[in-house]
Amino acid sequence: MQNLIKRYFWVLGGVVVAVCAVFAAKATSHIVEAKFLGDPDHGPKVVRVADASTPATVKAVRSKDGTQLASRNMFCSECTPPPVDTSKPSDPSLVPTTTLPLLLLATNIGITPDQSWATIVDTENQHQGSYSVGEPMPGANGGKIKLIRFKFVDFENNGRTERLGLVGTTPPTTVAVEAPVENKDEMTAAIDSGIKKINDTNYDVDKSLVDKILANPMAVSKGARIVPAMKNGKPEGFKLYAIRQDSLYGKLGLVNGDTLNSINGFELTSADKALEAYTKLREATALEVEITRHGASTTLKYNIK
Repeated sequence: MQNLIKRYFWVLGGVVVAVCAVFAAKATSHIVEAKFLGDPDHGPKVVRVADASTPATVKAVRSKDGTQLASRNMFCSECTPPPVDTSKPSDPSLVPTTTLPLLLLATNIGITPDQSWATIVDTENQHQGSYSVGEPMPGANGGKIKLIRFKFVDFENNGRTERLGLVGTTPPTTVAVEAPVENKDEMTAAIDSGIKKINDTNYDVDKSLVDKILANPMAVSKGARIVPAMKNGKPEGFKLYAIRQDSLYGKLGLVNGDTLNSINGFELTSADKALEAYTKLREATALEVEITRHGASTTLKYNIK
């Protein structure tokens, strides 16, 4: 066995030399590649494909005119902005959509404009054909195709440039936005017409409005959130939050954070006392409401007639 190993030991040396030669060849190949076959200093120019809705030739036009902002009146939460007329492009450089009876079925964009073509159907005679840049557009009175893009084709028609959009990508027609119809119920209408403000603390209230409220007190319960008010651990009345300006509370001059302390001397320190005041003042012709506003006591007077 030892004689056999000694006889063929040279094979192991040959294998080691072959492996080393392979690694040396690979290293030499990488060195030569890095030296002579590196990346070029300047890559080929890449042309960005413009989106169909915003052609590359169209530049945004900025204006300092504040008419649109002023007409919107962002401080009015109930105002409806006027409808925007999109029948005419706001930017004169934009291309209008054609009204010709044509359909753009497909486009093929080549490397150069001459290698691009579009498949167009004339819906009047059902004639279909492929057209490239510079060829006459069907139905355009001899007008030629000027530009072919992925989703549209621009062509000349009667001295002006028009656009034919790909089927399924035609901009939707403009729908006029109608102002919402104000729908006031009977109670809201009675509140609007039944309360007249004399000054910040004096109001005239129509007797018919009082009768409506007494007959259906729940109709005005959603105009504000009323919670018991505490001071130094003792009840002092009822505090008002989330007052709607068009509600009964808003029309009566009450604001968020007001605390109702008493009505005509009847303290409102509990639900029982509030019910007692409600029972005794049903037929009153004048009300004096003591409130606390911003830490100060104020009296609101209501003349019922």
